[in-house]
Parts: sequence; structure tokens; C-alpha cells
Amino acid sequence: MAGRYGEIRVPTLVCWGAQDTWIPVGKGRELVSRIPGARLAVVEGAGHLVQEDAPAELTAELARFVGAGDG
Repeated sequence: MAGRYGEIRVPTLVCWGAQDTWIPVGKGRELVSRIPGARLAVVEGAGHLVQEDAPAELTAELARFVGAGDG
């Protein structure tokens, strides 16, 4: 599947916890670099489970993404 990331043609937002110790944020940056036009939102105060660690911050990122016409 990794070889097909470049085929993604829909607006893509990747949200990553800044304190993710399981999969470091560098992997998120690498993923975003492979998806055309993708954006990375690094959520401070969150680890691997962004939705549990920082639900308000994640919701704000998603709202900005959708509100910008990207989603």
C-alpha cells in the first residue's frame, strides 16, 4: 500500500500527536510527503491516541481543514 500513496487524489489531513512515543512524528512527516497536497497537523499534548489525548484540539484541526474547503 505504501507505494500507492502518491495516487491519493482527495484532500488529506494527517493528524499526529507531538508526544507519540510509539510512532514518532517524523513518520507523519514522511507520510505527508508521499501524499500529493496532504497537510500535517501536529497536535501538542497528544500521544499516539490523539482523539483521546486531545479531543478538543483534534476537533479544532478538523474544523479548520473542513472550513478551509479542503475536506
